[in-house]
Amino acid sequence: MFKKEDVRKIPWGIIAGAAGMIVLFATVAFVLIYVVLSGVAAQTAEAVTVFENWYQTLIFVVDIIAFVVFAGSLTMWIMRAAGKFGGEGR
Repeated sequence: MFKKEDVRKIPWGIIAGAAGMIVLFATVAFVLIYVVLSGVAAQTAEAVTVFENWYQTLIFVVDIIAFVVFAGSLTMWIMRAAGKFGGEGR
């Protein structure tokens, strides 16, 4: 699939940073949406669930996928820095 030379050229740190930011903001959005909807539900004597609306489910799925990308790219960045792909690392 990939050669070791190709894997060393991929900017794993930038990918990890971008995915980390997506995880942070998606998690904050997920929690804030739940808090706001819980406040509205409390005032109207209704109940609210975490996956009640389509956009809550979408944000949760994006959050999980971004976390997997973050963990994988961070692992690859550490492996490249440690020299696991041949060469002296960074």
